Amino acid sequence: MKQFNRQTGRAGEGYAATYLEKKGYIILEQNFSNKFGEIDIIARDKHILVFVEVKTKIGSDFGIPEEMINSGKLQRVRNMATMYMKGELRQCRIDVVAIVLDEENGIKRLTHYENVY
Repeated sequence: MKQFNRQTGRAGEGYAATYLEKKGYIILEQNFSNKFGEIDIIARDKHILVFVEVKTKIGSDFGIPEEMINSGKLQRVRNMATMYMKGELRQCRIDVVAIVLDEENGIKRLTHYENVY
């Protein structure tokens, strides 16, 4: 089950990266991690550094991906973003991309929330 969830997450991250690139974002890194956690996507939107949390689910029978985002998760992303910037002062924000896939891993819904934290 864990491997299946990881595959679903990676599929969602790929869809999110493609979506963001089509919006003009430059993808700088994917799956940036250290001992404190992981940031799914780090991108640049014009002059703003964007840290993107991607949540993907197959169907919505057991809730929607947005329900998986809470203040603790956003705080972890913020902490990771601070570490990534290594004290450099830059304009940045945290976005969330919520994706619902169908049974064949096709996109049923993709919603991009900008500047959530």
